[in-house]
Amino acid sequence: MSAAAPRRDACLPDVVLELIHAEDSSALVEIFRAYLETMSLGPFALAEVRVVKNDWRENLILGTVPDAFLDEYFATKSLFVSPLFRTAQQDCEPAPLEEIYNQKFRTSRGRKVFQHIKKFGIHKGYSFPLKGRNGRPTLMLVAGDFNGIDTIARMEIETSILAFYRRACALCSDSQQPGKAPEGGLSDRERETLSWVAYGKTDWEIAQLLGISERTVHYHIENVKKKMMVPTRLQAVVEAIRKLEILI
Repeated sequence: MSAAAPRRDACLPDVVLELIHAEDSSALVEIFRAYLETMSLGPFALAEVRVVKNDWRENLILGTVPDAFLDEYFATKSLFVSPLFRTAQQDCEPAPLEEIYNQKFRTSRGRKVFQHIKKFGIHKGYSFPLKGRNGRPTLMLVAGDFNGIDTIARMEIETSILAFYRRACALCSDSQQPGKAPEGGLSDRERETLSWVAYGKTDWEIAQLLGISERTVHYHIENVKKKMMVPTRLQAVVEAIRKLEILI
């Protein structure tokens, strides 16, 4: 008798299969919590930020970090100076939390955010950047001691995090269609153009960077000004940052 054909999903960690079939967000969190516990890791938090208000529950945030931490984090608008989110926007590699806070974006306000995180005992671990829907700031924070986690195990964690986020998106559906800007929001090209404006680039320089004409750059900026309901490009930058359309 010939051997049975191997399952096509046999190479995937079992937890991935459990995550993608989680019935609800509570089950999703519990599956991932139990998985991390086998490696003595946790707590954790997936955060996809849509709005910055006192009530963090208006965003897609799932995990086991204390609610008190999230309440204080959003009440103080720490997102805007958080090295975690700024790193997630600029890098694609997971990074140790202590490295992020010790070496990147070391400002007085950034240090205050670190002290806030330290107060809740979640300052050691890893931050895993994710590509959020509609360009939203998105990451998974996993607290714990990663010294005993080898490269293979960490890659499996990354794979599990991706499965977690995809299932979370399916369970906590976004009213916006994938690939389109939110109603009244900016398109991907408008965000890209305005981000270069925020860095002080001229229309000509932006045109060279994006491979488009100066006229097209001007067109995008004018559209942004209309959507942000402001008369100048500087005000457009400020308003876009306030609404989390761009991060710099």
